[in-house]
Amino acid sequence: MKYRGIKIIKKPSFFRFIPGLSYTAQAIYPYIFVTTEIFENLCSENPNPRFIAILKHEKKHIERQKSLGLVNFGITYLFSSEFRFQEELSATREEMKYLKQNKLDFDTEKSAKFLSSWLYLWMVPYEKAKRELDKIWN
Repeated sequence: MKYRGIKIIKKPSFFRFIPGLSYTAQAIYPYIFVTTEIFENLCSENPNPRFIAILKHEKKHIERQKSLGLVNFGITYLFSSEFRFQEELSATREEMKYLKQNKLDFDTEKSAKFLSSWLYLWMVPYEKAKRELDKIWN
């Protein structure tokens, strides 16, 4: 299955043993890896718009990985919390645009909790993540 020229792959079972990779989706150029639930839904006749929004988010990461180079992107993403935060905001902006176009909400509180958690290596305090997400959403 492809989305805008990017191959979508159902996550291999070993991903569940790697912290952080068992969640919804990850972009690792040139692929987007998604959970079985998301993959099967996207293959259906009427895919959930929230899952399409996730693809838009991950597509942004793919574009950035391609432009910066996967190794450079990966190292900078891992070691620079400010870079990581800006990348996530950029990708989340794409997700939010799609959700707004489809008159769906976005839970900035939940997203801010994720962005300020171990999953993103505590890259930013909750308050800053919430403030920036609210700014984008509004």
